[in-house]
Amino acid sequence: MYDFGNLRDDIAAAAERIREFVVRTPLLESVTLNDELGVRLIVKPENLQKTGSFKARGALNFLLRHGASAGSSFVGYSSGNHAQGLAYAVRICGSAATVLMPKTASPRKIERTRALGATVELLDDFFETRQLRVNDLVSQGFVFVPPFDHDDIIAGQGTVGLEIAEQLNARSITPDFIAIPASGGGLIAGSGVAVKADFPECAIVAVEPRGFDDFARSIAAGELQDFEPGESTLCDGLMSPRPGLLPFKIVRGLRPSFETVSDIDVTNAIRTLFDSFNLIAEPSGAAAFASILARSSSFRGKTVVVVVSGGNVGSALFTSALEGATAGNPTFKRKTTQ
Repeated sequence: MYDFGNLRDDIAAAAERIREFVVRTPLLESVTLNDELGVRLIVKPENLQKTGSFKARGALNFLLRHGASAGSSFVGYSSGNHAQGLAYAVRICGSAATVLMPKTASPRKIERTRALGATVELLDDFFETRQLRVNDLVSQGFVFVPPFDHDDIIAGQGTVGLEIAEQLNARSITPDFIAIPASGGGLIAGSGVAVKADFPECAIVAVEPRGFDDFARSIAAGELQDFEPGESTLCDGLMSPRPGLLPFKIVRGLRPSFETVSDIDVTNAIRTLFDSFNLIAEPSGAAAFASILARSSSFRGKTVVVVVSGGNVGSALFTSALEGATAGNPTFKRKTTQ
């Protein structure tokens, strides 16, 4: 069994380490939406975080723990949000980074990663070739920054949950549920542990895109699972081929329930987040909110916290979501399970 006590201590230390470089995002509520749903729905908007997602937290904690300096070079791979988080972290530390991204990544995420000063390499066969390129750069002296499967990354992402617990306690609110998107698992592992430390009765809802439920299948099987290629989703940030081994071990001990969301659920959620909170969310960032919105009758009378994990969405996709359209949006397809 994973030692949750040590992880809680690591999360608290990470919070102190990265405090001056990240935004302490608020907890938001909409009285009218709560009345409409019959649910007390509390949103943690990490789309307001540095670089537009929670990923800056983990990357910063990793670099600061590894003594990043002007002579340090790092490498990572990402569809976009970890890329920007790493680029921001090396900028803070005065270091250098090369980030591997798929050629199909959002142009906005590619441009923003470059704008932060990172070198971006676009790969045709991203899932097949990224580790080979990482190994090549590591042999040249680069340090690999994993997107989720590392203690320091999980502790950094866990500061989202630590803030939630502190903010709820300050307002004397006891949550019944917390909904968190799951892909590689760094966010749900770290934040789940942090919230459970203060609210052990709070149930965790892990949310994945429909057709990308490898985390749920892994938990059910008791070992890491992947599946046949070919599925597609708007949620480009939730497409890890399988959970990370360390997040899997942690999440298994948290015993979450799992839900999936469709592209229609996600676009509805993007629209509702804008209408009710004036928040701009990307599909991956809206996935957990989408799950609660689509199943609100199951949560009637309960207090539910939802992590909106990111807001890096292109204008065309966001506009079509506001208009209620999904046809023609650039869905992302998993071509391999490697």
